[in-house]
Amino acid sequence: MEYQVAFPEDFDEFDWSEIEDKGWLDGVRISWDGNSYTVSFFDEIRLSQAVVVDIERLGYFSARNVVVVRRVARDEINHTVSVMADRGFADILNVD
Repeated sequence: MEYQVAFPEDFDEFDWSEIEDKGWLDGVRISWDGNSYTVSFFDEIRLSQAVVVDIERLGYFSARNVVVVRRVARDEINHTVSVMADRGFADILNVD
């Protein structure tokens, strides 16, 4: 399946290093077959921190189009999207 991944900005290596350290990247656009979704990528540590903060602040945690990866790096995101494409993007499609 053909698809495109668009990152929110043109990051240089320093920016990607900071993103990987931060463990979180918002605004990654994945497009295929006329579909387009904006996805957030988290590593598991950062996601758990976000969950705790939201629960303390709001009393709950909710997220749409969140993908958890080992590390938030360009190669890891591209690999993950490739695996998702092999599965027909079933992980992020809104299927009722």
